[in-house]
Amino acid sequence: MTGLVCVVGSLNDDTTLAVPVLPSPGETTLTRGVRLTSPGGKGANQAAAAAVLGAEVAMVGAVGDDEPGERSLAALRDVGVDLTAVAVREDVGTGIAVITVDDSGENTIVVDPGANRTLTPDEVTRAITAASPAVLLVQLEVPRDAVTAAVEAAGDAVVVLNPAPMPADPEPVREVVSRVDVLVPNRSELGRLAGRPEPTDASEVAECVAALGPTGSVVVTLGADGALCFEPGAAPVLVPGIPTSTRDASGAGDVFCGCLAQELARGTGLLDAVRSANALAAASTAHPGARIRADLVDRMSPLAP
Repeated sequence: MTGLVCVVGSLNDDTTLAVPVLPSPGETTLTRGVRLTSPGGKGANQAAAAAVLGAEVAMVGAVGDDEPGERSLAALRDVGVDLTAVAVREDVGTGIAVITVDDSGENTIVVDPGANRTLTPDEVTRAITAASPAVLLVQLEVPRDAVTAAVEAAGDAVVVLNPAPMPADPEPVREVVSRVDVLVPNRSELGRLAGRPEPTDASEVAECVAALGPTGSVVVTLGADGALCFEPGAAPVLVPGIPTSTRDASGAGDVFCGCLAQELARGTGLLDAVRSANALAAASTAHPGARIRADLVDRMSPLAP
């Protein structure tokens, strides 16, 4: 029986622009005439992925009392996410993100948090206490004190932290890392957390993980190279990347985290959960947009290990 996944995080309105190449600093790049507007936000994307895959999901966050907020809520409602703990603010707009995607599928993302900045520790604590989740999934697009409150209120839940986007000063994040069960950084985030350059190979990744000090499990996402899984007392395991015709890599990390949370809520062991998340995240890059669609899951499932 699958337990509840509670996601504390952001809800945004995304505008995705297709460009031949990502612009360099000071450079202007014209789009290919393709503009996609869709609901997004790391928290909402991860909640949607877990729900589409069959988990019972509750979202904790904030939107503005505006059309983007309505779109965000409707999209989550359509896939069965419980929105009881999503606050609607009258005095601030819904968060927005502008995403550029080049011909190779690589992307850049700029986010204005909007209502996401207003989520309070009290709101988070009340929501998690009421939900009593099996898995708590958190990112860093909401205030740091809300993230800390979420971790403190988790109780017996498995706490999964995706430390993105990494703030300019990672020290407050380091204070939280030792209190989570599963940390899911990419290479860049791991390097900054460890106070080291971004690792380029498995040995450097392992050195960075060791430099974090006492932690639970660490799953380092490596993009097209797959993921490295570190569990206490065990040798690290590489889950290889799956070759895919990438159209848009934006949101792949969110699909990974949502799938990982859904599998952990089912009682799946961490390594097998990583294998499933790795397969689905790879498959998701073949489709445009930052959010997995329910009608694509059956098509993606043959890739699962």
